[in-house]
Amino acid sequence: MMATTAAAANLPCLPQTWKANNPKGRHKVITWERRTKSPSLTACYCSLSETSPLFRAAKHTIDTYIKSGMVIGLGSGQASAMAIKYLGHQIRAGAFKHILGIPTSVVSASEAAKAGIPLGELGNSSQIDFAFDDVDIIEERTLISVIGCQRLQGEESIIQEKLVLSMADQIVFMVTENQYKRGLEGSIPVVIESLNWLETAEEIDDLFLGDAEVWRRPSIGHADPLGGDFPLVTSEGHNILDVIFTSPIASLAEVAESLEKVNGVVEHGVVSKFPCKAIVASESGLSIVDNIPTNAVGGV
Repeated sequence: MMATTAAAANLPCLPQTWKANNPKGRHKVITWERRTKSPSLTACYCSLSETSPLFRAAKHTIDTYIKSGMVIGLGSGQASAMAIKYLGHQIRAGAFKHILGIPTSVVSASEAAKAGIPLGELGNSSQIDFAFDDVDIIEERTLISVIGCQRLQGEESIIQEKLVLSMADQIVFMVTENQYKRGLEGSIPVVIESLNWLETAEEIDDLFLGDAEVWRRPSIGHADPLGGDFPLVTSEGHNILDVIFTSPIASLAEVAESLEKVNGVVEHGVVSKFPCKAIVASESGLSIVDNIPTNAVGGV
């Protein structure tokens, strides 16, 4: 039987999500070079706080990895919102041409439209050259990360977000130093079929018996193991379980592998993508971490 605890009583509630079209085909691999910008293009951009570490990470991502003609996956979250706004400014300033954005959520699509970034549909894109995104937590060395835990507003979809990331030739995650950890704790969201959801939840509960609790996410109100009176149903028609670990997670890769073997699991919040980079932001500066071929490749 699924465990209960007051510690999980305030899990995030997510509005309904949106559905992606599944694209066909694979994408070519592209090598990126640092693009030198004219100081006049960036010096006038002052609507975002340049004292924010996450803004510096967002600005570095756009200035370093974006080139004209790219199809770009637009992430969801605070840093991604800053990157989207800054990218829109640079497009208007003439730094980039022929950019096409592929949003990971309804919220990022709205932000991109406001910023003046041309948008395409995922199913109509032959390739995604580069993507940036926020994550809730990221594992040191491997850069395996978790998404979908802290979405408090908007219509984010774990399925849509992971699909965009999986289609990208290169990914950058923008995180704070508190999110870049060796001993991971917290929860992992799991998207499951709503039919016979309880059997799926109990199987996951047995899988991590003694190490985690399993709660169905509600659409409104406080969480409980069954999801309350109004459990969340995504626009894809699925429920979301929060697997709340009560002890440190030894390996996100092993957790993901175990979840994928459970009948009824559609998707989960663990993201494992190679190659990828993490830009770790702190008050002292930015650290650039790469999972291939070595971990630390430089700092800013």
